[in-house]
Amino acid sequence: MQRPHDEELSALGVEPGRFRRENPRAFGLAVCVKMPDGSKIYGVSRLVAVEHGLRFGSTQLLSHSDTWCGSLEDAESEIIRLFKLAAIGFQPQAEPNGKPWKKVVALLGGAKVEDDPRVHWKREMKLVAGLREIDLDIRSNPESSIPQVVKDLKSKPPSALLVWVDWVANPDVFTAPYLAAKPGAKADLLGTRGAEMTFDEHLAELSMHLSEISPIEGQNLPDSTPTNWTDAAVQIKNLIGPHFILTDRALKMLPGNPYPNPARMFDFVSKLERAADSYFTQKGNLGAGVADFCMSRFGIEVALFDDTLSPKDVEVSGCKINGVKAIPHVKVDDAKDPAHCGRIYFAMDGVNFRFIVDHIGLHDYR
Repeated sequence: MQRPHDEELSALGVEPGRFRRENPRAFGLAVCVKMPDGSKIYGVSRLVAVEHGLRFGSTQLLSHSDTWCGSLEDAESEIIRLFKLAAIGFQPQAEPNGKPWKKVVALLGGAKVEDDPRVHWKREMKLVAGLREIDLDIRSNPESSIPQVVKDLKSKPPSALLVWVDWVANPDVFTAPYLAAKPGAKADLLGTRGAEMTFDEHLAELSMHLSEISPIEGQNLPDSTPTNWTDAAVQIKNLIGPHFILTDRALKMLPGNPYPNPARMFDFVSKLERAADSYFTQKGNLGAGVADFCMSRFGIEVALFDDTLSPKDVEVSGCKINGVKAIPHVKVDDAKDPAHCGRIYFAMDGVNFRFIVDHIGLHDYR
């Protein structure tokens, strides 16, 4: 990681001038601990140390800040946060003679000028991809060289294609020939047409898509992933609790749901349920806005408003809850065509600190 600043070293009781030859340094550490009951916890830490602190050849540990997580996703979010402090020269790459990494092309868009912030996004995006053993090939201005980019996608199709709709005006120009060259491959659209997302939100969304392209072995067990809406309906209902409610309308939608990818929708619903659990246990005090919390912790994009809607009060077990309306919503594949664009609309009950879901499916909530 980057060398600790002199101010940090001084705060730790070290005189920076004396220790310049002792190589003050910081590094990151991540561990997985298997508990006696078989469960796993994950620890992520940043450590600051100096060489020859006590004697020649030794290392003196000055400080460490550790965070323990109950899920691999939360640990990954902590690691991504530390990437902002990664050493400038560090580049993710496959181990020598190890398994080759997957190649993913990312069409980020934008100009190549140095003051464009996207120029400086590339490194952190590549580091995030490295967590998943992915070589991320970022093309900064693809629409200025469409023939060459399309030629590359057709002649050597990568494992997946990611296109940011914030800056790439015509994604189909790239996705159509790629899918023709590699039928059934993953070609996802990221971002929003209005370019409202921050870099941290883009990074969280990228991480979510990369986890689907290259899941960590054992992270998603085959028997736990629904392959049809019958199974998905059962697993979604199992998420229901005092913190996470499905209205009568939402329950009726589950069997025969028209959204084409039940496994993907279940993934988003389960992440929303985890956010609801935090909202419930912390009595609504998440330490951040709901949208920011959901994106940074679980990689799901939540919009709190929808000017096109005038929904009725939600109804649970035949009883209407006055004044509680499902306007906040999770965006699932926002930039795709109507047959593949999903939404989860929910209400936030600030009295009982729970999420009440009223719609799971396509973007056709009325």
